[in-house]
Order: sequence, then structure tokens, then C-alpha cells
Amino acid sequence: MIRITDKSFRYTPSFNTDLRKKFRKMEQKRRAAEASGMASEAAMANCVVPMVARRSAQKS
Repeated sequence: MIRITDKSFRYTPSFNTDLRKKFRKMEQKRRAAEASGMASEAAMANCVVPMVARRSAQKS
């Protein structure tokens, strides 16, 4: 990871970033991983685990 103090670091202002492009790249990588046989890794990246609500003990 490049640090701010590193001479190769180049700041990119927020108005020059393109989130659509970034998410498009992420989606392409995910699809490529699925297609190349790394389906288990791709499935783990997109896994959503439901949270089970705890029931409080009933007061007597």
C-alpha cells in the first residue's frame, strides 16, 4: 500500500474520481473469478449472513 509520505503517492481529488468505473471493475473481477473456477471465493465475497434476533427471557 502506498503511503502519503511516499514520493510515488499522487493525490486524486474526489471530483476526479469515478465510482461507476470502480464498481464496474469490481463486478468484472467478480464475474471473472466465477468463470475461472473460483466460484467458492466469489460466493464467499457475496455472502450475506442473516442476523438472528435473540429473544429475551420472559419475566414471570
